[in-house]
Amino acid sequence: MNEISQTIKNYELIENDLKFLPKSMIRLKILKTLYESPMDMKEINQETKLNYSAISNIIHKLELDGSIYWEKNSYFLSNSMRLCIGNLFELDDLMLLLENISPIILNHNINSIPVNSLFAFHYLRDIHLIVSNGLDVYKTYELITNSIKRANSIHAILPFSYDEFNTQLNRLASKNRTVHLLSPADIRETLMKNLEIKNNLKIDYFNGMGTNYFLLICTDKKMILGFFRDDGVFDQNRILISSNKTCINWANELFENFKKEKMLNE
Repeated sequence: MNEISQTIKNYELIENDLKFLPKSMIRLKILKTLYESPMDMKEINQETKLNYSAISNIIHKLELDGSIYWEKNSYFLSNSMRLCIGNLFELDDLMLLLENISPIILNHNINSIPVNSLFAFHYLRDIHLIVSNGLDVYKTYELITNSIKRANSIHAILPFSYDEFNTQLNRLASKNRTVHLLSPADIRETLMKNLEIKNNLKIDYFNGMGTNYFLLICTDKKMILGFFRDDGVFDQNRILISSNKTCINWANELFENFKKEKMLNE
């Protein structure tokens, strides 16, 4: 009973914090400014363009409730307020991310992404949804082909064989560039016919079930992610793409997580 009461009390505290922060845009603006750097009143005024009386009033209230403190001629956020503001901004970033990529999440099979990678999905803040249209139906495939062409190395989860991809993968391998593929066993024969297997072109096969996989292209310069629709057909009209280093690192970890998961079950 005590544990339940404490849980309810903690929830109420968090709920109150979440309601408190966005309730006043002036207060939130000041807190955001101090989150980025400690400042005095004059610096806050210059940064936010708010008038002194509004700043003074908010600062006084924030000091009284322990959200900020004065030290070394500047106002600082308390540790608890810094944590709250940080979480609020992360939540806002995640909501924007989910809104931007919702066309490729809804009605698509993302269950094949390993749990560890799903938990780190919020790192994909600088990712873009590329959509083909009736005038450029091969837009996504051309982007993938060009990304492979410009790569110095590539790790990929390749769920199907495509001639242009194969050509560029062979070209990379011929230049002694590292190419490591994970592909379903049911396309092994096709890949063996179209790819020139060399020491630096490695393919690991796994036993895929239906659409229990996805497309991942991870080069030293770019990451690309594509999914199968719920009807079992790969959605060639939508891909996620990024050149951000954090996104590329996430994609490399996704490759390794998927490899461990699939190879462990073989």
